[in-house]
Amino acid sequence: SSVGEKKFVSVPPPEDPFTMTEAKPVNPHVAQTCTAGPIGLGAFGMTTILLNFLNADLIGKESITLIICYGMFHGGMIQVLAGMWECYRGNIFGACAFTSYGGFWMGFALFEILMVITELAPPAKDGKVVWLCVWGVFTSLMFVGTLNANRVVQFVFASLSLLFFLLALGVHNTDIHIIAGYV
Repeated sequence: SSVGEKKFVSVPPPEDPFTMTEAKPVNPHVAQTCTAGPIGLGAFGMTTILLNFLNADLIGKESITLIICYGMFHGGMIQVLAGMWECYRGNIFGACAFTSYGGFWMGFALFEILMVITELAPPAKDGKVVWLCVWGVFTSLMFVGTLNANRVVQFVFASLSLLFFLLALGVHNTDIHIIAGYV
């Protein structure tokens, strides 16, 4: 072969179209010891607790600005990063969960910001119910994916499913909305 000539190797496509293929092998040390689970769960949990304090009327409504800022960055951005780290490790469940809920928090924060800085009309209550129910269904499906996981992860997804459905019911009933804040 001549100098500078490139050789290309043909790689057959994976049998399963959903199989994740990698261009390079994962560093075994990273794959075995580094997980983004704690930071992702911490980001989601702390942000959810803050919002639930507001939902339960334990803190004033003016606290929403702090919660929105925190939700966009800690609940949103940090979780999306955690999801990408989990994807790199080959943990598709963790990647799906963290990036989805990170996107949820970023979208929720953007929605709240737009309601303040624009003249957009608030969404119809039924629209908010559908949005929360869609997240409840998604979370319930994620819960099914935890049935082979430890009980703590199962509890997180089960209680989060309940929270989304209670918040959906709470759109039309203030008492249920407050109860949802305690879940």
